[in-house]
Amino acid sequence: MAVILLIFAGVSLFTSPLPAQEGRGNGRVVGFVHDTGKKPIAGVTLTLEYIKYSNKQTVTSNEKGKWTFVGLGVGDVRISVAKDGYKNEGIQFRVSGIRKNPNQYITLKKLSELKPTEVDDDKGLASKTSFKKAIDLYKEREFEAALALFRDFLAMQPQLYKVGINIANCYLEMGQYNEAIKEYEKVLAKITAENPDLAGNSDAAALYSSIGDTYMRQDKLKEAEEYFKKSIEIDPSDHALAYNVAEILFAAGKTDDAIKYYDIAVKIKPGWSKAYLQRGYAYLNKGDIKKALQSMEKFLELAPNSPEAEGVKEVIKSLK
Repeated sequence: MAVILLIFAGVSLFTSPLPAQEGRGNGRVVGFVHDTGKKPIAGVTLTLEYIKYSNKQTVTSNEKGKWTFVGLGVGDVRISVAKDGYKNEGIQFRVSGIRKNPNQYITLKKLSELKPTEVDDDKGLASKTSFKKAIDLYKEREFEAALALFRDFLAMQPQLYKVGINIANCYLEMGQYNEAIKEYEKVLAKITAENPDLAGNSDAAALYSSIGDTYMRQDKLKEAEEYFKKSIEIDPSDHALAYNVAEILFAAGKTDDAIKYYDIAVKIKPGWSKAYLQRGYAYLNKGDIKKALQSMEKFLELAPNSPEAEGVKEVIKSLK
């Protein structure tokens, strides 16, 4: 009888899985981690942990952003994802018993790309409140008070360095142009450090345009023109950027220069009625009636039901 009990004890030992073995098997999960620009990120730390079991593994993504977990059993898992300079992320899914499970794709956002409302660390609540109040003060044209709060926010969340644009805007509205340019250039330098190839970078293009605007307000036309040209060179596909530059120049009385940028906006987006209308007014301001009529008639062709259409018809009628 003692021998039989020993045999059964042995069977029990090998057929009842130990807790430490739960979640282990022949399963495999492969995945890829990219940034928001679809570029692979190397050196990302990924930790897989079973929700019910103690099985836990950690791997690192390679130069192609690829990562792999092996030796997995059936069960629900959570993968935490961490990389310096990026917002930590996590995914959760079920590992099946098959050898290879569906590929997993993870996108990480750079901390510099985060909006203040996406902050979720220990200082998040205080800094979000500070930022929201700063925005409200800016809208109320309380620029000095807004500036102080934007600086407080940046001190709490230095990784969100693009808030420096808000700081620069405050200086710009306060007429402290040198300080504004310094702040714009600080942000531009950090963007460039992250990726020296600025081609197509809308943030960099907007910063060059803002610096150009700052020079315009000082009547430094040569410097302004250089920055405006650079902004368009960086992002030649942004019709709104070209249009905004044109508006700045037109408001400053630089009609011929404004028309050049309205032309660029129209070239980028031929069906954009607003650019034709503003270019028409610019030609009218210049005294070129023929081209003013052409632009305004094109506006009506593209936007016959616009709220501005009736007024434009009256202008055309008077010009003819």
